[in-house]
Amino acid sequence: MIQLSIWCSQGRDNMEISDFSSYWGKLIKTQDGKWIHPDDHEVLSTNAHSFNLDFPPPAFVGDINNANIIILTANGGYDSVVTPQEFTSKDSEAKYIKRLSCPSTSDWAEIAPYYSKVNYSELLFSGRAATVNACAYRSKKISQEPENRKIIKKLPSVAFTRKWLLECVLPSVKLGSHIVVAKRHGLWQMPKAIINSGALIVDPAPVSPHLSKVVWAAIDEYIS
Repeated sequence: MIQLSIWCSQGRDNMEISDFSSYWGKLIKTQDGKWIHPDDHEVLSTNAHSFNLDFPPPAFVGDINNANIIILTANGGYDSVVTPQEFTSKDSEAKYIKRLSCPSTSDWAEIAPYYSKVNYSELLFSGRAATVNACAYRSKKISQEPENRKIIKKLPSVAFTRKWLLECVLPSVKLGSHIVVAKRHGLWQMPKAIINSGALIVDPAPVSPHLSKVVWAAIDEYIS
């Protein structure tokens, strides 16, 4: 494996794994009912996009502070029928925000039905794994949304997430504290040196919602 210091900033500002959940714990609901991180307000309000901001965005799913298996995904999904069903109860939004700010004390079995159907659901529910979206905000299909892919490059929250991955998570891979699965890594805009270094387990079937046999073999080896 090449030296991680090649791509990690020399001035890490003492960023820690838990800084990610602390960051997204600052999520707000604007006066017009839109859920955004304060850092993104200006960009989202002054640039064209089709993100659905009516519901809290899934920056991550799982106990991100303690999970040893980090699964990189693209962005939060949105379905006009399914997504609203996640927020039918009066306190559902409050519970969602609490999971973002306090992931280690939350019940992740209460999350969207989508995750109960994937073949790594037990890893999420047990706290062994967590998924992290390059962009938290919800949309139907990011690959068909050029305006959203364009604005992603301007969002401070996306830059923060990428910085967190590079400066906190990937160095811990070298120490054996984490393994990182690149399920859908296109939006992460990582250098080829990282992708080809062995620091990431690249899933050869990124479109599938499930982890491939190749990834499972690596996970089994890590946790055994």
